[in-house]
Amino acid sequence: MATAREPSQDTEGENYDSIPARHIGVQTRKKLALWLNPNRAGSTNWMDLADEMGFEYIEIENFKMKESPMYEVLHVWSLKEGTTIGDLIAMLKTIERFDVLDEIQSSLAKDVSKYRERGSRSSSPYSMPLQDPQVSTRCPNYPNVPTTSELHGITLEDDPYGVNKELFDAYICYCKEDRDFVMQMIDKLESSSSSSSSSSSPGSSGKRLKLCINDRDLLPGTAYLTVTAELIQNRCKRMVVVLSPEYLNSPECDFQTKYAMSLSPGARQQRLIPVMYKQIEVPQLLRFVTVIDYVKTDLKDWFWVRLARALSRP
Repeated sequence: MATAREPSQDTEGENYDSIPARHIGVQTRKKLALWLNPNRAGSTNWMDLADEMGFEYIEIENFKMKESPMYEVLHVWSLKEGTTIGDLIAMLKTIERFDVLDEIQSSLAKDVSKYRERGSRSSSPYSMPLQDPQVSTRCPNYPNVPTTSELHGITLEDDPYGVNKELFDAYICYCKEDRDFVMQMIDKLESSSSSSSSSSSPGSSGKRLKLCINDRDLLPGTAYLTVTAELIQNRCKRMVVVLSPEYLNSPECDFQTKYAMSLSPGARQQRLIPVMYKQIEVPQLLRFVTVIDYVKTDLKDWFWVRLARALSRP
């Protein structure tokens, strides 16, 4: 995509560049998929758009396995920080799909209208609930309105003002069916007993590891996909992927893995650490990443030491 371009204008003269891509509606996404999924001779398609969005070759190859590659690409891309509807319009122009722009014009206008309507409701004094003055006197900004940014105060020890953000050594991507294994991981990698044991123990690196566990560390009421993307990209050095049959059927785990992979294509930064908890065929997306095996009994003596050392690297 070109670095310099004219702002993409909406139907009311304002530019689309100020509207986050995550506000693209379902109908608009479906239309994009219908028009860009087919591979028509002489016409660009979803792969060209994915390339413009910055996805690597291996990621595009994996998107091909999805029932609707365009829908999946748009889902992952729209959750990245800083992406806007204006960016999408500019990229569709770059791949010369003006026909698609015409098709989505009306539904996109509705998405923008809904976005503005939500913004106007949140700023209107009439949209706020009635508040007991006795409760509100403690707050100088009556009536009480939440002022915390959606990416501040998202974990138990996080600063709600965003000054001192809670950081972690690793984000744990897992299914609820594998929660017992995650509890074991917490005991082995975070406990003081592990960090003070023999030189071959997880704590031999000289520090206790800090893991990010959704069920334990995330505060309720946050936007789940947006928050997990923030944690994976900016708050956690690495991500442990707990592989099991349940993992293969989890949309949340699928999104988290692809998002982490998009941040480190080809595993160049060693960001992902797949753990084989229950025997499955390794997903194609992870086949070029070294998997640490918990299934094989003869390897379990080394398992926790290897995992701890991998997570302790700078």
